[in-house]
Parts: sequence; structure tokens; C-alpha cells
Amino acid sequence: MLRALAIFGAGFLLQAPPSANGQAFDVASVKLLGADERKVPLFAGGPDSSDPGRLHLRVNMSLLLGAAFGVSVDQIKGPAWLRDFSAMPFYDIVATMPANSSKRQVEKMLQNLLVERFHLVFHHETGSFPGYELVVDKGGPKLKEITPDSLPAADPPVVRGAPTGSDGFPIVRGRRTSSSRSGTVNQRIKDQEWTMADLARQLGFLIGRSEGKSLDDGFFQPRVIDKTGLTGKYTFILEFDCPACVTPAPALPANPDGATAGNGMDDSLGFPNIFAAVQKELGLRLIRIADVEMDVIVLDALNRIPIEN
Repeated sequence: MLRALAIFGAGFLLQAPPSANGQAFDVASVKLLGADERKVPLFAGGPDSSDPGRLHLRVNMSLLLGAAFGVSVDQIKGPAWLRDFSAMPFYDIVATMPANSSKRQVEKMLQNLLVERFHLVFHHETGSFPGYELVVDKGGPKLKEITPDSLPAADPPVVRGAPTGSDGFPIVRGRRTSSSRSGTVNQRIKDQEWTMADLARQLGFLIGRSEGKSLDDGFFQPRVIDKTGLTGKYTFILEFDCPACVTPAPALPANPDGATAGNGMDDSLGFPNIFAAVQKELGLRLIRIADVEMDVIVLDALNRIPIEN
């Protein structure tokens, strides 16, 4: 259930010129990509990068809104075209700002860019999301921890065209990746060099998808809170029953660069559901807790086509 917190009128901050609150890019270019242009998401530069004074994004509107508000895509409610991931427009955005800008400041700059160039009007509500805790099972974790000694640093990080290992996944050394393979009724995922916080974020969307509650249909995805106490980086494979996973799905919130292998899985075997798989294969356990209340951004107005540069 949603409870309204505040609605910003047309004459309030959201409609003010971006420079009015001091949170504006020095220069910003916004380009709508054509049908024949490459549409691969790109997030480059900005705070905590090697180029903090320049931001380059190549994103669809759903990803752009997520970056601007620091939320997952299921925390954004808007027009139906925001759920049509295959047909959603892509934009190329290049912007400059002071090199010492914080992540929060850049988010505000992106919000104001959306107001100025896409005529965004929005308000906030609170949504109740199914909640889970991720804990270590009584038998202990079944995870391969990655240590500096276990990383062959001499091998370059190759994703595209990488050879396939004995586990059926691309061999990608020295890089944080997520690879997936879908069978007829099952999903098999290999996460490499992931933290438990990474896994917790991923599991929420895997739970929702395995239960048939797709992002495409506007369902709130579960939120998983990491309570494992495990602080390292790990590589692991998770295989579970998921008939809903066999159809194309949008990328998961905050998904790292990854490689995807093809089909070819043996579906003659029975597969555990996501909860049993986490316990049996990872030595972890998901515990249902009270719903988690989170901020939801409700879009009252938004143009697909930006104002020209």
C-alpha cells in the first residue's frame, strides 16, 4: 500500500530553473539515440571515479530516473512506457560539474536536468516492500572466498568472447561479474567477486521473478537485508526453479558488468525453489520479516523526447 508524503506543485522547487538551488551541471548535452544506434547501458565518470568532473551516461529513461533518485527501478511509478524495456528510448548524456561534487549533489543535478529537459514533475510516496533477512545457515557458508592470492592479475579482464569453463560459464578473471543461463524451467547464475550486500540486492529481484511478480507488471520486488556478517568477496553458483525466468527480463538494480552464456541446460532434473537453493547451495538462509517501507517516486508528468541542446 502507498501512502502519500508530499506533492510538489507546479510552481515549487521541481519546476524551478535548475540553477535556482545551486545543483546544476556546468554544461550538459542530452541526445536521443536513434533506432540504429548502439543501446548498451553506460555509466562512466562522476564521483569516486578517475574522471570526477565529467559524467557520461548511455541509458534508458528507467535507468536515468534510478540514477537521478538513487533508487531501484521498482521504486519508480510512472507511465506504462516506462515498463516497456524493449521499446524504451535510450539517451546519451554528457555533463560536466565541479570535480568535488558528491554523489548526492550529482543526483540532484540529474533530477534538475530531468525537470528542465524532460519536463519532469513528481511527488514522493512510501511503499511497503516484502522483507527478508539473509543469514548464515547452521552448517556454515558454502562460498568460495576470493583473496588477492587467488586472482591471476596477469590475465586481462575479458568478458565478450571469453572461453567457457567446466562449469558452463565464461572464464572472466580478475573482474566482478554476473553470468546467467536459463533452461526450460530453471535459472543458473554465477556471481564472481560479489559481496553479500551485492547478493542481497540481487536476491530480492530473483525472489520476485521466481514468484512471477515481474518488474514489467509494476510489482514491488522484495528487499533482502544482509545479516550474514560475511565481509569478503565470493564466487558462487546458484541454480533454482524459475519458469518465469525463461522469458527475457530487464537488467537487475545496480547489476555489474557481466557475461551471459547461452542455453544448453539439462532440465530433466528437479530444481529447488530460490529459498531452498540459497540454503542448500550457498549455506545461507532467507528469513521472512516485516515489510520494508521505502521511498517511491511517482511521476506526474514526463516527456519521452528531451528539449534539444
